[in-house]
Amino acid sequence: MKKVVLLALVMLSTVAVAQSTPISELQSLLAPISSMKANFKQTVYSESKIEIQYATGNMEYKKPNLFRWQVEHPDASLLVTDGHKLWNYDPALEQVTIQKYTADKQVSPLSFILDDASKLSVNFVVAKLPDNCYQLSPKQDNQNFVNVAVCFKAKHIASVRVLDHLGQTSVFEFSGMQNNPQIANARFNFVPPAGVDVVGDE
Repeated sequence: MKKVVLLALVMLSTVAVAQSTPISELQSLLAPISSMKANFKQTVYSESKIEIQYATGNMEYKKPNLFRWQVEHPDASLLVTDGHKLWNYDPALEQVTIQKYTADKQVSPLSFILDDASKLSVNFVVAKLPDNCYQLSPKQDNQNFVNVAVCFKAKHIASVRVLDHLGQTSVFEFSGMQNNPQIANARFNFVPPAGVDVVGDE
């Protein structure tokens, strides 16, 4: 009888393992996250692994498709969308560019965060990497990136690495990451300051 029970437990364990795939694991990590807030450090490396750019700032995100990315150093800039319009503000140039936000037009390096977790299997091939990391390769060719890798620590996104078609790698390291904070929708709207040149579709 003990052997039968043991065999049944082994079979159940085998079934559970068989059902766990890299994409289902990643979906289980992303699905509970409806909003995020963090500081970031961005480092861009050339194909030969030489550091060519560095920046710091903060980001905020709220489903669906509300996103705010603010660079503070060395050159301030702001990228924000309310899901309908995308504002790109450059304080040094005193200029803001406004575009229509087209989330469904093309897969981007942030699609795995901005889209519903169920769309992962539609847009990406997902592979498991060491240290609780996952690599996402777009199923369709695009001009934005080759692949993106995301790493987790205690169910928080700890870092994101994006490889582009020039062989450059952008590494985003996050600190103070908060899952599901309360964020007002007003944070994802932008009113150009007086005297700023506005370019694009208002």
